[in-house]
Amino acid sequence: MPVVAFRAPARRRLHEDVAEQLRDAILDGRFAAGRKLPPERELAHEFGVNRTSIREAIKVLEGLGLVTVRQGDGATVRPVVDASLELLGPMIFHGGRVDLGLVAEMAEVLRPMLREMGRLAITRCRPADLAAIRALRDVVADGTRDREMRFRALHDLLVVLADTTRNRVWQMVARRLRRLFRQEPLTAARTRLRRDPGRFVPHIDACLDALDQKRHADAAAALDRLISVLANFQKPHGGTRR
Repeated sequence: MPVVAFRAPARRRLHEDVAEQLRDAILDGRFAAGRKLPPERELAHEFGVNRTSIREAIKVLEGLGLVTVRQGDGATVRPVVDASLELLGPMIFHGGRVDLGLVAEMAEVLRPMLREMGRLAITRCRPADLAAIRALRDVVADGTRDREMRFRALHDLLVVLADTTRNRVWQMVARRLRRLFRQEPLTAARTRLRRDPGRFVPHIDACLDALDQKRHADAAAALDRLISVLANFQKPHGGTRR
């Protein structure tokens, strides 16, 4: 009898599908921290794949920091808090549910980061930066566009703000965050939560208007309101989420 019920992989790259199922089994607590994954032979039988696909899947898990592999001793599950940030997306949305508690924890970390980055951007922005922000703002405001395309413009806006700081570390951080926000599970979470990117536009406009008039304090206040909206993850009316 199988240790955990798995389905046969459906993707062309079988090891990716196997890795996702094993990852979700770990996140669901079916394999607790400190426990060893079943042997390769057993997993290969349960998934209906060869042992090479299992080895490749375990390498993916190892790259995520979810398991430690020792020659001759198999793969041991690590605590989730030791894993890569790449795991945040699947932790937030898997099994068709959104973990709003974890989303709130992520917002708790992002708020002070974005405020500091925004403060620097406001004091260092140039006309070309404002033009780039306006171009992205127009995409976010365009209700005729695909909603996810509008969210992607918001992610690009984050990168533009980082570029405006002229600080290479902020630029690297922003690009890493953009990649995180565009993970497939977070895209699915946005769809499930039915968030409207248009709600950010009034705050972007207020910030731009203040910058045009060189009222940096007002621009910072508008940016703070924008970040507060970004971090508002209350449940939509009429829906239930985990």
